[in-house]
Amino acid sequence: MKTLNFLGFFDSSQKLELVDSKGKQRSYLDVLGDVLGKKLAMDDDDRDLVVMRHYFKLEDKDGSRWTHTSTMLDSGASKNQGGITLMSKTVGITTAIATRMVLEGEVKHRGVLSPIYPDIYNPILKKLEKHGVVMIEESERPNINNGSKL
Repeated sequence: MKTLNFLGFFDSSQKLELVDSKGKQRSYLDVLGDVLGKKLAMDDDDRDLVVMRHYFKLEDKDGSRWTHTSTMLDSGASKNQGGITLMSKTVGITTAIATRMVLEGEVKHRGVLSPIYPDIYNPILKKLEKHGVVMIEESERPNINNGSKL
């Protein structure tokens, strides 16, 4: 309730644009986006924070189980610091790298693709690392003595 109140959902003076310029009713999602966009807009001194953690429970062919985590904790720079948000950096650079790979013929797969192909995601991850976008990888893999990697 506190959050809904903060966002102005109970403020009867808040003007909602329910109809677009052509007189067509706008979707509820578009109206919600307007409310959130106004209330949650970043000020020039604001910085964003990205906390991302992927936690995997895995099982090898021999039945042994282990865990792997992939973690990112980083923040962007404010407008006044002359920087960009981390969300802009992670999304924009990743998209630019993938686009360049497609244009230069490095992507041999066709169609709409999930990021499950090592020949796509490995080069992207290496290039992201050069831009300071990294994940910390940690594994608890039992009984490994043959130098196997993920």
